[in-house]
Amino acid sequence: MKRIAAIMLTLAMLVTFSTVSWAEEPLTEQSTETVIVSTAEQNDEDEVVATLSLCSNIYVWPISGHTWIYVHNNSDEPIQVGLYEVPVGQGVSIGAFSFSVNDGWGLYYNIEAYKENNKNRMGNVRSISEEMDADELAKLNDSLNNYPNIWTFSVNCATFSFSIWNSVTGDGFFSLLIPAISDFMIMVGGGKRGVLEMYQPPREHVYRQKGSGSSARLVPASDYSVS
Repeated sequence: MKRIAAIMLTLAMLVTFSTVSWAEEPLTEQSTETVIVSTAEQNDEDEVVATLSLCSNIYVWPISGHTWIYVHNNSDEPIQVGLYEVPVGQGVSIGAFSFSVNDGWGLYYNIEAYKENNKNRMGNVRSISEEMDADELAKLNDSLNNYPNIWTFSVNCATFSFSIWNSVTGDGFFSLLIPAISDFMIMVGGGKRGVLEMYQPPREHVYRQKGSGSSARLVPASDYSVS
């Protein structure tokens, strides 16, 4: 997107220069201001606002593991990620859980980030990351807001994470329901271990999602779910 924008901007500048050189009358001040405004708007559209990471780990190869997403706010103002407002310089992890929680199966916010920073429970995390502009953040939120708040053996943590990642990046990652396959897919996509640093959220910022779509809301997760 940035390469295309740069090419279009260069062509526009060349056309403007040609017009100024051959026109009988000089370019007015109003015309100059119009060019400057359009350039600023283009730069704003491409500005990086957040980083999306697709993450995985393996507890017991190949059947036990977890896959999730992590979003870090790179902008100078709070951003909305799903149901959670991320302050400047902070981040949020989102994943689908089942047997390891007792608040109900489905989506949880910040369990992975909390466990990794406070209990070192996420293991040797493999991750791949992509920067997002405002349009891509909007795609992310659209996918999160329309994703069902469920966990099943066929619609599990990897299904959720890959679906959200693909909706933003256009990649074709897929899950075969086995954690080792999910981890392998991320590795093939360029993911590496030990490079992701997740922001450390306070305990009170670990939530369970209740409901889906317009009725979705966040409620505090129990101590058992974050133990």
